[in-house]
Amino acid sequence: MMKRTIAILATSLFLTTAPAQTFLDHLQNDDKSSGQVSVKQSEDINKLVNGSGKSKEQDTKQEATRQEERSRQESRSESRQRDYERNVSTAEDEARDKARRERERKAREAARAKKMQEFEENVDASSSRKKLMSNSKRAKGYRIQVFAGGNTRLDRAKAQEMGAKVKTKFPGHPVYVHFYSPRWCCRFGNFRNQEAATKLLKQVKKEGFKNACVIKTAITVNR
Repeated sequence: MMKRTIAILATSLFLTTAPAQTFLDHLQNDDKSSGQVSVKQSEDINKLVNGSGKSKEQDTKQEATRQEERSRQESRSESRQRDYERNVSTAEDEARDKARRERERKAREAARAKKMQEFEENVDASSSRKKLMSNSKRAKGYRIQVFAGGNTRLDRAKAQEMGAKVKTKFPGHPVYVHFYSPRWCCRFGNFRNQEAATKLLKQVKKEGFKNACVIKTAITVNR
């Protein structure tokens, strides 16, 4: 009985201290009594049968590395997208600024041309008045008023526009566009008596100047 117990303990100790063997190592044991087994297989099959040999900690590190790489790629992609959008926005802003500057340039040129035209018209009018004054004199009489507005630039422009129309319809009468405080007015003609002005007034209204009226004022007559 004692010998049997010692044998069991020795066997257990041998099994405990023996190096671990894989499934293939076990198959390839050189047992002279039963012959020799030799097995060859791929690395993938070896991993499937005996395990990969990698610890869970290594798998976790590799997964973290892959995740970090994916994050970097996504970050680079988002950065490129932001750069593209920023470049597009900058190009659009530059195009809008260029268009705005072009509009402002054209507006300045139009304003300068208008001022030059007004200056030339004033010079011509002044020259005409000087020539007229040398051969004429002031007297009491009547004129036909076709426009009376306010004191703004728009009213002045309307008075000038109305004067141009009167010159076209009644070329034989002088036209006067002046600021008679507190408004811009357009009047024409030099009539010594009211009857002559009233007679022409009927024709003026037929031509479309519905608000025309006869005004008693100083007129210019030849000496």
